[in-house]
Parts: sequence; C-alpha cells; structure tokens
Amino acid sequence: MGQNREAFLYMGSWEHDYSGEELGIQSYRFLDGKIEKAGKPAAAADACVGAMYYDAKRNVLYCVDETESSASGGGRVFAFQVDGETGALTLLSEVSAYGTRTSGLATDESGKYLLVTNHGGKRFVMRSVRGEDGVYRFRREYDETNVVLYALEENGAIGKVKDIVGHSGCGTLNPDIQAHPHCVRRSPLYNLFCVCDKGADAVYMYRIDYGQEKLVLCEGSPYCTGRGSAPRYCVFHPREKLFVINYEGMNRLSVFHYEENGKMEPIFTTDVIPENQEYTFKGGKRGVVSSDLMLHPDGVHLYNITRGLNQIDVYCLNADTGELIHGQTLELPMEKGGIDTIRSFALSPDLKYMLTGAMKEDRVIVLSVDEHGHLSYAGKDAEVEMYHPAPILFVPE
Repeated sequence: MGQNREAFLYMGSWEHDYSGEELGIQSYRFLDGKIEKAGKPAAAADACVGAMYYDAKRNVLYCVDETESSASGGGRVFAFQVDGETGALTLLSEVSAYGTRTSGLATDESGKYLLVTNHGGKRFVMRSVRGEDGVYRFRREYDETNVVLYALEENGAIGKVKDIVGHSGCGTLNPDIQAHPHCVRRSPLYNLFCVCDKGADAVYMYRIDYGQEKLVLCEGSPYCTGRGSAPRYCVFHPREKLFVINYEGMNRLSVFHYEENGKMEPIFTTDVIPENQEYTFKGGKRGVVSSDLMLHPDGVHLYNITRGLNQIDVYCLNADTGELIHGQTLELPMEKGGIDTIRSFALSPDLKYMLTGAMKEDRVIVLSVDEHGHLSYAGKDAEVEMYHPAPILFVPE
C-alpha cells in the first residue's frame, strides 16, 4: 500500500435531460478518507458527465457529455487543463461528439489522438422509404452510433476529426434499437482499443493506422458475445495479454486473451451472482445489472458493481490461467432504498480507499481497502453538494 497522499478529486453529475446548477464536474480535495469541497465553480456546468479520462503526461482531464440534446445538437467532448497547485480546471476545448449519449473516451499511447464512443439513445424518427421492389415502407431510424477519432493539439486541446466508424446491429437489450458502443479502453501493451457494444452484443478491437489517420478493425473483430449479453465495460491487465468484460444483459464476467494483432478469444467465464442467490437479472431495465468494472493496479484484484443489489464483488485474477476466484461480496447501505443507485467507483492514489457514488442519494460512500484488496465500510459517507454523483476521478497532487 502507498503512503497517504493528498489528491484532487473530481466527480461528475449524471442525469439525462436535467437542467440545474449541480450538473457538470465538481472539484474536491481528498486526504486519508476525507473529502473537502475545493470551492471551485463546476466545469462543463450543463453537461451530463458520462465518463472522465486523465492524461497524466499533459495534466489534462477529458470528459464527455452523455446527452441526446445540447447546444451543439448532441453529445460533446471537453478538455480541461488541471492546475497542479489548486486543482482548478481551465477549459482548453469543447467540441461536438458527432453523436448522442457520448459514453467513453481514451487517448492513444502517443497522446496525439483521442477516441470517443457515441452510445446513441432510444429516440427515433419515422421515414418513408421506397424499396427495390417499388413498395413504400415506413421505417424507424435512430441516431448514428459510432467511434470517433480526433487529433489532439500539443497542449492536449481537441483538434480535428480524423475518422468516424459507424456501428450497426442490434441485440435484445433494447429490441429493435441500434448498436450501442458504450466504452473504449486502450491496451497498455500494443496500443489497441477495445470497444464494448452492448447494442450489437459484440466486442470490437481497433488499432490506428497512423499514416492514414484512420481506425482499423483488427483481425477477428467484432467478437459476438451472445444475443442479449450487452457487453458494458472492459478492463485490461497492466502486464499480461488479458482483459475482462462485464455485461449489462446477463449475469457474467468473461476473461479474454488477445494477441498483438488484436485477435481475441474468451478463456474463462463466471457468474457474478451465485446460482443459489435469488435475483432477477433484468438487463437494460431498472433492476439487477452489472455497472462499473475495475482492475487494481496490482493486476490481481478485480472489482465489479451490481446495481439493484447495490453490491461490489471482489475477485482474484490468476494471470496464468485467466481464472477469476471470488473473494468477497460487500453490500452497500442505501438510506433511501434506491435500486439503481451505485454506478461507478475509483481507487485513491495511495490505494487505501475506494469511493463510489450513491447516485440517487446524492452522497459518496468511502470504503477502506486492505493489503489483500478486500473492502470494508466504516460509515464514512460524504454528503456532496451536487446532483447524482457518478463518474469519479482522482488526480494526485
């Protein structure tokens, strides 16, 4: 475990189609399990913050606005310079996401490019279309869902769009709706990018063609994970050719092995909830559903949130075999009885604490992490002056 270090703490408000001064990113200081408001005004104050990403090389925080409607006509992407002394966020750029419900983002290894996923929503328009047989039909059309490649400026500001790759296909999470590329994560080994598409029930692996400044689909992609599975998040092992996926549509965690060319295959699966535990896994409906997923920097301890049950499960990942061994289930107290409350979490820089936002209760739960990666709750809740805290990001001072 590391030494106690003060850190800047950023939390984003997540709520679609809400207008209020509590939205955006709020700034705090964190030391030894205690949260203090930094007194800074909210950044991206009118945004539904779906995800945040920190570029430590340039001290830049990126975030997405996961909305269907904004001044730009859809989702947005922001870049902020982090003040190393005060933690204040200074806007570098705000650009269109070229999609709606913008949900994930990651930079490449060089720091010259940014990838963003647009998840899309449920709204649609009806359009008359004449087929090749001459017959007119009335067709339902949704917003485009895609992965966008931006160039980044020297200071980390978001530059021009270099490529947009559309996703297609639909599963059973939301029947008759389009693809939903939900997250993008970069492999620490080969500069590959994994995209989980919970609408197409598939996992995609991309690489960047730097000569053409284009996204290229890797060999074997997309990998279909089963109808109705809805892969939600992925996390890469920091040193081995492994990544783990959770699902919004079924009670499962999967461990994949991947190669330098991006080809992937599952090598282990396990149930999140034991067979003898009563529950109803409702997929995309409000109920029991996997939410966030995180792998400890040690590459051993894996954490998975299950909304509805409001619990965090801890596993040990065997890097040699890919096996996940369940070690702990921690049920979190919900004061207002919310069933769709726990959405995301983050580890403090000293690895001694985990913070998770009780979104529907407007508070943050502080958990202790021991040397074995296990969690304990000591009632260290923090009331926060913000609406629906969801994504959480630490930046070491």
